[in-house]
Amino acid sequence: MNKTFKRLVFLGLSTFAFAYFISCKKVEVVKATTSDVNIYDYLRQHPDSFSEIARIVDKSGYSGFLNAYGSYTMFAPTNSGVKLYLNEINKTSVDDLTADEAKNIVKFHLLEDTLTTSTFKDGKLPLVTMYGQYLVTGVANDKGISSFLINRQAIVSQGNLRTGNGYIHAIDHVLKPATKSLAQLIDADPKFSIFRDALVATGFYDTLNTINTTNPSRRWLTVFAETNKALQDSGITSIDALKQKYSTKGNPKDPQDSLHIYVAYHITTDAKYLSDIISAPSHTTLQPLEVITSKLVDQTVLLNDIDFNGVHENGIPLDRAASDISATNGVLHAATAHFRPKPRVPVPVYWDVADFQEVRNQPAVFRKKSLDFAYGTVKDIDWDNPANVLSYSYTTGSSVPVYYNDYLTVPMGNTSRHHWLEFRTPLIVKGRYWLWICYRAAKGSGTVTTTYPTSGSNCPVQVSFDGAITERPFNFCIKRPNGSDGELLALGWKRYSSDVGDSTSNNFMSGRFVGIVDVPTTDRHIVRFDVLPAAGTGNPSNFLDMIHFIPADWSSQYLPRFGRDGSLQYY
Repeated sequence: MNKTFKRLVFLGLSTFAFAYFISCKKVEVVKATTSDVNIYDYLRQHPDSFSEIARIVDKSGYSGFLNAYGSYTMFAPTNSGVKLYLNEINKTSVDDLTADEAKNIVKFHLLEDTLTTSTFKDGKLPLVTMYGQYLVTGVANDKGISSFLINRQAIVSQGNLRTGNGYIHAIDHVLKPATKSLAQLIDADPKFSIFRDALVATGFYDTLNTINTTNPSRRWLTVFAETNKALQDSGITSIDALKQKYSTKGNPKDPQDSLHIYVAYHITTDAKYLSDIISAPSHTTLQPLEVITSKLVDQTVLLNDIDFNGVHENGIPLDRAASDISATNGVLHAATAHFRPKPRVPVPVYWDVADFQEVRNQPAVFRKKSLDFAYGTVKDIDWDNPANVLSYSYTTGSSVPVYYNDYLTVPMGNTSRHHWLEFRTPLIVKGRYWLWICYRAAKGSGTVTTTYPTSGSNCPVQVSFDGAITERPFNFCIKRPNGSDGELLALGWKRYSSDVGDSTSNNFMSGRFVGIVDVPTTDRHIVRFDVLPAAGTGNPSNFLDMIHFIPADWSSQYLPRFGRDGSLQYY
């Protein structure tokens, strides 16, 4: 570990404390502006800070374009930072650098866009440097003073220095690009020796040892490498033991061999740092149609921490200190436990949409009383109008026999109501499913019927799954007809509630079939409701209870039925 990194660790770097530091302590950034000079002239006019980097620019031959029209951001090492760098590489002055070395230094500190510190986030910047690698920003904190940190190597001492063709951010060290490929990083670390042997056996070592210039989607890769300890904790002590466990075809290079599948499942496309990982619920892997899910729990990044078929499956923690390691072709993370894609068969998902984490976090409310949630406060539910709320509703009224006595109230229609809502599903195994919307039919005015409303509120809704429109819409204001289970099924309806309630409520508890959907990956997906133009002013009384995904070949599409006490009825 080099001295710079040790010093930064001493500062208490914590990538996940980024937002906390920003909100609690203003980052010290000095702003200066000028519209008269461009980047190169600015460096030349401030020799006390930038004479050394100006000399490097001179030697690189890039002074011309840095003084011309354009849009750039330059991370400019101060004089002291350049001198520290020269000392580290055993050179006495800038004169000892070759022209190519000077060019690489300038290119790694330069981006072809204007980025102020307000765009810095906990993770990589949105575009690569002119050198061709990403820079990563974060926050370091020393004695209550927080500062922007670049690539875990340098602190921003002055930010947002405005020039005629962009911005300069002064930094206290020279940034050093990654020099090893992902394969070389893994090869050089003895704690990954078994995983390294698996890469060689499957042929993925070569994949991770090159920069793919022909396929843009494979230019950057991210690897979740399992440590030897992670494998040993699962009884795998060598590559031979790993082959014995997984190599079903006897040829790990065969894409159908389970060892090949195992390794492919540990590699994702794009350069994904920890902040990128936790910002998305899942990530596609090099194993076709298999994804890795991710979440942040406290300060721990977990892979594949999921609830499946009523059972919680504990996630795989990433070792933060040994993760976020940049390579010439991607990012390396260290997984502290063994994981693989699990063979799963399609099973029904009886999704209670009123059961989400934000309401569970409030035990005084969950399944006890109603509460409105403001726009942006529910991670897995989104809607169009920031002025609107999502209403978690609770009732014990006999005329609304919903599952667990709770449901969502989602008014849709006119300008003051939702025009669309999106819901992120629980994990669904890839396969073919019947999609059912389960609701309590109601209207703001007029009589609820089993046909198209002729008076009062009206709320037809088009459903889509991952952007694909389903075969038929449904209407929150239409109740299901009478009939046996078989008759209802033939018409695209079902009775999903086991509680009849009062004499008028039974038909109001409506399960409506909206179409068959193909789920391409075992993952969480998006169900979207769009109100149709025929809704007019819409309906304030849309009571959404459940959404069912039932395999197309399942034994029953209408059982079980769901009780307001949480019970299931299989007859």
